[in-house]
Amino acid sequence: MRLQQADEHEAWRAEIREFLEAELPPENAFNPEFDDEPDQWAIAVEFSKKVAAKGWIGLTWPKEYGGRGLSPVANQIFLEELYAADAPMINSVGIFLAAGTILVGGTEEQKQRLLPDIANMRTLWAEGLTEPGSGSDLGSLQTRAVRDGDEWVITGEKAYTSWGPMSDVLYVAARTGSGDGASGAISIFVVDLRSPGVTLHPMRNYGGGVQSSTHLDGVRVPANALIGEEGKGWQYIMRAFYASGTVEPIYAMQEARLRDLVEHCKSIPGKLEDPHVRADLAELADMVQTQRLLAYEIIGDNAHGRQTPWGGGVQQVIAKEYEPLFAQVYDRVLGPTSQLRPASRYAPLGGKPEAWYRQSFANHAGGTSQLKRMVLATRGLGLPR
Repeated sequence: MRLQQADEHEAWRAEIREFLEAELPPENAFNPEFDDEPDQWAIAVEFSKKVAAKGWIGLTWPKEYGGRGLSPVANQIFLEELYAADAPMINSVGIFLAAGTILVGGTEEQKQRLLPDIANMRTLWAEGLTEPGSGSDLGSLQTRAVRDGDEWVITGEKAYTSWGPMSDVLYVAARTGSGDGASGAISIFVVDLRSPGVTLHPMRNYGGGVQSSTHLDGVRVPANALIGEEGKGWQYIMRAFYASGTVEPIYAMQEARLRDLVEHCKSIPGKLEDPHVRADLAELADMVQTQRLLAYEIIGDNAHGRQTPWGGGVQQVIAKEYEPLFAQVYDRVLGPTSQLRPASRYAPLGGKPEAWYRQSFANHAGGTSQLKRMVLATRGLGLPR
């Protein structure tokens, strides 16, 4: 099967590439999820604001909220080009999870107040979903929000808060209803990270990025900090994760890395004649194409109003399990020198593959592949939990 896109989509892709060539010098191409030291973060913020100035944040949002009203295909092309260029784009929590929730369930006042600040990169969002005792079982979260007059009082602990120290607000899922279930018991709040009672404890992860343990100790927020309706948080989150029509194009980044690997192999006499190397390169190409086809199946369904019970579960399982596999096969082609860091003059491809391998295991965001398989079993096949 071969994907073919309309002329206007190819013109749109060319426009994005022209922008990236002009605004993203090679030394500024990196992943801010793992390269987030102050100097790097400043570069990422500056670049992201240039993207915002083009009006390219929230491409599928309605125009009245700062979006462009473009199709899911146009949005995917945009994301593919950013990932392929290793563009240091930030605020993914705000652009996708928070904005998706606001668009689906937020009040008109919240849409007018919160979305333009995301579109213009004036407000950076961090995620407050996972908890120490919950992991991928989001429905068992224990953070609680209690109504007190015109305010909500939130108490609990969140784990793995990416970009917490650099963000302005926190997307918080908290229990507002009784019972231990998820539906009808969880609500979503926007919490100013400078509020009294918010404490962040940053820590470095295996990939090199910073994540935080976030403590919410009786944090008071105004009534309008509740996004949408009370008790609808579970539906909002599931809509954001499974039915938003946006697919993170890891495959575009992998394809760019594969091209670099092929060029590296060409520089070594006889490397491409090795049948084992050729088989590994073919396997990497197959991983890229499989993910692309699954991604466009989701986007096509979304564009034509078709929703499957399992949403994007199949694509997400494949993408999560391919990330470390891709890195392993990639390093097998390079050989033992793939373990060398940039400081070594013997490191291939500038020493980047060493970091890529470590970062490939940071694929738990949005739930592990085991959780996604459970979603497929229960929602897709109707099996009991």
